Amino acid sequence: MGSLLDAAPRFLDPVLGTVERIDRWRRRLRPARTDALLWVEERQHGGDPVRLADGTTVRRGDRVCAIHFDNRRLRELSAPAWQTAAHAAARADLQALAHRHVTLPAGRRPVAYWGATLLTSLTRRAGFEIRERRRTPRVRLEDWYLRSLLVRWSPDGRARLRRGSRALVTREGWLSGSELLRRYGDDNALPSAVERA
Repeated sequence: MGSLLDAAPRFLDPVLGTVERIDRWRRRLRPARTDALLWVEERQHGGDPVRLADGTTVRRGDRVCAIHFDNRRLRELSAPAWQTAAHAAARADLQALAHRHVTLPAGRRPVAYWGATLLTSLTRRAGFEIRERRRTPRVRLEDWYLRSLLVRWSPDGRARLRRGSRALVTREGWLSGSELLRRYGDDNALPSAVERA
């Protein structure tokens, strides 16, 4: 990859930085915990119903939390064994989200946690179901924007676009609230079946 269609040129970095800050502010992102890699955005699902492997169905209007990487934090974790460090940080963040999940009133708990990502191996390792996205013009623009951020924040710069064996496009990651608790929750703090209903 090397064309302008792959990612923004470096001279647009200041513009990307401004867009990224505005986007984070507009979405009201907040960290999963202090020094978090993962930030969350509370929203309602606006798409078609999504049936997850554990039987959870996410319907239009259901509460979901969109997961976002903190690119600055991800860069801090970049090293020869970055996936190990990033996985450990993401695991701690997901444990914090599981704790928060059970402390919310039942009606305010997200049905699922969702994210669009280029970094599917880390997302899959964390237990998210990975799904392809329809390549609409909006999704293609998001692909370009996220590839541009990857170039901006990666120590390898544009060379990062050449790594990997699959096309560098966004895919969806889904994790139900129940699966979050099963994988990352404190067994003593899990809500009862009555609370989950």
